Amino acid sequence: MNNVFRGVLIVMCCMFISCVNNKSEQTSEQHNESTNGETISIDTTLSEGIPASELKECLPTTFRGAEKLPSSAGNVIIEGIKVTKTTGEYIYPGGTITITLADYAGAVNTVKERYDLPKNPEVGMEIQSITLPHGYGYSRYSPHESMLQMYCLLDNRIAAEVIVNGTESWFSDQTIISTLIPSDCIVKKIPQTKQ
Repeated sequence: MNNVFRGVLIVMCCMFISCVNNKSEQTSEQHNESTNGETISIDTTLSEGIPASELKECLPTTFRGAEKLPSSAGNVIIEGIKVTKTTGEYIYPGGTITITLADYAGAVNTVKERYDLPKNPEVGMEIQSITLPHGYGYSRYSPHESMLQMYCLLDNRIAAEVIVNGTESWFSDQTIISTLIPSDCIVKKIPQTKQ
């Protein structure tokens, strides 16, 4: 009986140690994520982004004569961080413009690389860097597809992506399209969410 009790006690101790080790691994995963052999830090002090409804308020109601269609908005949890997102669309006789705003808060390092100027641009794409009042990014223009894409990061946490499809004469003008990104409005909303 004594040997059975010792055996049960040893098994319980092993299970307890295993649970403690598993819990500490899960805790460290909330702070770091490994992709392609690189460690990406997660800032858990910024646990959630600007509420999606407030991001939606920043989208212009009209842009160059077109009214914004009803916006979608929502959120998703990435590594314990609540990421918020909204999208607006503007329709013109010669095409469409779609803008997406996403506040990654403390999980921004999981996507930050996407907003750096590409080192190896695709053949046939015209790439230009973008400097905004509160951020940076780049644009990709494909004259063969009549498509301009902009990828920008504001205040080192909010992504602004614009996709322009169509043949309007000004659709390829990065200077005009970048004015759609509501940097000032977004940055004003950030202090309300810092903890």
